[in-house]
Amino acid sequence: MCEPVVQEAGYRLYDMEYVTSQKLLRLYIQDPRTGSALIEDCVKVDHALTVPFETETWIPEDVVLEVSSPGVYRHLATLEHFKMTIGEIVAVVIMGQLSEEQTKDAPKGIKGEKKFRGKLLSADNDGFTIEVKGYPLTLTYKQTKKVNLDPDLKSVSE
Repeated sequence: MCEPVVQEAGYRLYDMEYVTSQKLLRLYIQDPRTGSALIEDCVKVDHALTVPFETETWIPEDVVLEVSSPGVYRHLATLEHFKMTIGEIVAVVIMGQLSEEQTKDAPKGIKGEKKFRGKLLSADNDGFTIEVKGYPLTLTYKQTKKVNLDPDLKSVSE
C-alpha cells in the first residue's frame, strides 16, 4: 500500500521496518535524483499516507507512521541497494569465518577478521565483492550479518 503512494509523491521507497514493541511503521524514502530525503520530502509522504492510514480498516488505529531518509550510513538489504552503492565505501560484518577459498591470496589481517571496510566493486544475486586492502573479497549475502554504507565524511568536508 505504501509503495504506490510514495512513488506518486515522486520518491522511492528505500526500505521499511515495523517495530512491534512500539507499534511503529518506519518508512525510509529517497528522492531518486539525490539519493536522500529532506524533512520536507518526509512530511510530503507522511501527509500523502494520512488518508489511507485513516480509512483502511485493516490498519490498527494505534500504529504510528514515521517517514525518514535512509541516512548517510544506510543499511543495505536488497540487491537494488547494493547495485545503487557500487563504487561507494561500505562496512560489512560477517557471521562465522571466511573460507580458505575467500582468503587464498589475501593480505595479512583479512583471514581472521569479522569486520571489513572497503569499496563495493560488484553485486549480483549470489553475493558481492568489496576491495579490502587492495584485495577483492567476495562474500555471500548469507554470511553477512550487517552491511552499511560507510562514506569517508572527513574527505568530503575538506
